[in-house]
Amino acid sequence: IAPPDLKYGLGLAPLMEGGLWQLITVCAIGAFVSWALREVEICRKLGMGLHVPFAFSVAILAYVTLVVVRPVLMGAWGHGFPYGIMSHLDWVSNTGYQYLHFHYNPAHMLAVSFFFATTFALSLHGALILSSTNPGKGEVVKTAEHENTFFRDTIGYSIGTLGVHRLGLFLALSAGFWSAVCIVISGPFWTRGWPEWWSWWLNLPVWK
Repeated sequence: IAPPDLKYGLGLAPLMEGGLWQLITVCAIGAFVSWALREVEICRKLGMGLHVPFAFSVAILAYVTLVVVRPVLMGAWGHGFPYGIMSHLDWVSNTGYQYLHFHYNPAHMLAVSFFFATTFALSLHGALILSSTNPGKGEVVKTAEHENTFFRDTIGYSIGTLGVHRLGLFLALSAGFWSAVCIVISGPFWTRGWPEWWSWWLNLPVWK
């Protein structure tokens, strides 16, 4: 389901020429925001903090940036991404090549780094919990202090049982946030190839 042609700008397009994409986008945003508000209601009933709806809101922000904020800044809904597995992948590829090498986008670098850091940190945490609560034959179930001791002995520091979840939340939200930043600056604020952005690095006095 493709967005409207660029000739329609920010106006409404005929249903079969992008109007369907516009309708789906409105419904999707409404559904996502409604679910985030539902999460707020559930958290309040359970006496919890609002960490879950806040985290989901960052994902909503990334989506809205792609289909609303960036197209509006560029003047046409046609700059949004199409809905569909292969068509979406084609859009990602084509958008990347528009800026020569999208991996040189500094915000994209941060986003990818945070995605990998999230996976790595939480996989370490999950592996530790599984090994602690599933001891070998004849061994006792380990406590949180055993877990802290393991990391202190291994890397010299343990962030703690609460801290690791806060770290995971920070890393995951940072990944989503910088994902939104990396695409919204491509086009509205930077129109050349991303490798060119790094020319300041080559001009540093230390290299001269």
